[in-house]
Amino acid sequence: MSKVKKVPPMPAPLLYGNCLKSYTYDQDKLCSPTETVERLKKKLKEINLDILQDVQRVDTGRLDIPVYFSVCGKEAFEVIRNKKQLGKGCTPEQSQASACMELVERFSFFSFRQVPTNFALASYAELKEQGLPLMPLRYLIQSVHDEKISEEMLEELIADIPIRWAWGTNLNRGETVLIPYSWFYAINEFNGPSAGNSYEEAILQGLCEIVERHVSAVVTREEIKAPAIDPASITDPVAAELIHKFTRHGIQVYLNDFTLDTGIPTVSAMAMDPSTFPDTSEIVYTAGTTPEPNKALIRALTEVAQMSGDFHSGSNYEASGLPKPLSLDEVDYIVNPGRTVRIDELPNLSDNNMKVEIDRCLAALKNLDMEVFVIDTRHPDLQIPAIYTIVPGAHFRERSNSRNAGLFAAKLAHELISNADAQLAQLDRMSKIMPNAYFIEFYLGKKKAQIGMMDEAIAHFNRALTLDPEAEDLPYIYAFMGETLKDMGEYEEAIRVLRLGAEHDDERQDLHNMLGFCHFKLDDYETAVTHFTRSIEIDPSQAIEFANLGVNLRRLNRKEEAIRHFKIALAMEPYLEMARKHLDELYDESNLNAEKSSVSISPM
Repeated sequence: MSKVKKVPPMPAPLLYGNCLKSYTYDQDKLCSPTETVERLKKKLKEINLDILQDVQRVDTGRLDIPVYFSVCGKEAFEVIRNKKQLGKGCTPEQSQASACMELVERFSFFSFRQVPTNFALASYAELKEQGLPLMPLRYLIQSVHDEKISEEMLEELIADIPIRWAWGTNLNRGETVLIPYSWFYAINEFNGPSAGNSYEEAILQGLCEIVERHVSAVVTREEIKAPAIDPASITDPVAAELIHKFTRHGIQVYLNDFTLDTGIPTVSAMAMDPSTFPDTSEIVYTAGTTPEPNKALIRALTEVAQMSGDFHSGSNYEASGLPKPLSLDEVDYIVNPGRTVRIDELPNLSDNNMKVEIDRCLAALKNLDMEVFVIDTRHPDLQIPAIYTIVPGAHFRERSNSRNAGLFAAKLAHELISNADAQLAQLDRMSKIMPNAYFIEFYLGKKKAQIGMMDEAIAHFNRALTLDPEAEDLPYIYAFMGETLKDMGEYEEAIRVLRLGAEHDDERQDLHNMLGFCHFKLDDYETAVTHFTRSIEIDPSQAIEFANLGVNLRRLNRKEEAIRHFKIALAMEPYLEMARKHLDELYDESNLNAEKSSVSISPM
């Protein structure tokens, strides 16, 4: 069993109270966006942290919907590992405030994760023995929608796994409990952080974002014909003007009611510009959830603007809560749902007092047997309200569809038990509780690959493939099996296995990265270029992939293209030495107008 570390002092419940809105133009806030930014900048001057470097407008002006991003200072970048945070809003002031609070939200959350004293590192059995108020296991089971496993079996599976626990509040009950943070981060990751001018504002944002992701996942997985919203029913002047800013350019806008059975209004917005798609624009598909339907619509449309690059700049957005359609045919159930509703038919939980809105949202979710937990992640120096919201039972598109709590328990054992022998022993114990579980064989293979037992790892991966794995998990098994073969230098066999993974899921960036690497090692630079290009299409946020593409373009003597991609890589990640070295060598070659003898660096 793990050694118990000191449990942080038990805090009082995070209680919310009356909080009246003073800004309601395009979003509902405690104070104006100008005041929000002023407060943040004043606080940053008082503390010795390099968090915010700049706030810059990035839209082209075509839509006249302002999009800003906040540029991280050095210390914020070291914590977040992301240079820019996008903001949205109908006015420049609100978009700037949104970008700044997005930075606060992420900096607070990731800083919280890095402080060991915010957590108790202990097994479930150890804390249960101490009589501490632990989150009941039924919430863990509910969080992955497992209708088969018992609380007793789950307790047996996780009893000896060293888990990070954090104090949090059950908002429905007003109770403080120890929450298995490791479990919920494993299934939700950073789906749930929020920040606000007040805790009430942060709670509403966090809760609504969880609901937004939940209904988006359900609609997408079940291809639900969510009713279209009649544009003629939208009389809110801000919402109507926002729609006009799209349609006056001939951009097609599809609005749908994603509320489902939640009782909290969610509006989806999908937009496509026929005059620029697909050459310099994409189909952008988002959703917005707020207590008031028009504000939900505004949130969705401003996010469309945020992701679209004004529908003519060639930008490439990264899909999140909803997929990125490559054609309208892929989402015909949204384009042609067969039913239309007025926007005033959506539920309306709005009130000028945020406390009332929170009460109404909690009650609506309670009707679905879902309760809301929050962890206070406020940064001790910033002192700006920030939380991590957890709603067991809410769906999330980017989470595994597997409704097996055992799978997530095995994942925790793999991730949290650092000693190889101890981890393998734990996984062996779990295999006796759940015999013939493909995911335990998978994690045994991952660990053995990590410690260099490559042949045994391949045997475990092969066994996992014989145990009827979930279809969505096949690409994961093939990916790690292919990576193991790649690390063994078996590039042709790795390519065969990785291609099997891509046949099941061609949207996995890691598969194309490894296929690119293997083809590079076999001197097949043309095919490597194809895969690194596809990798960038899937996830354009990875600087290393632009550099990898540049390396292969250079090998093909396509120097101008190589230089362009190395420049992109360095703009995204200025400290990427591999890209810098290649770029310098190419400039030297160009300046000397002659080939220079140099050693190329392999893609990473």
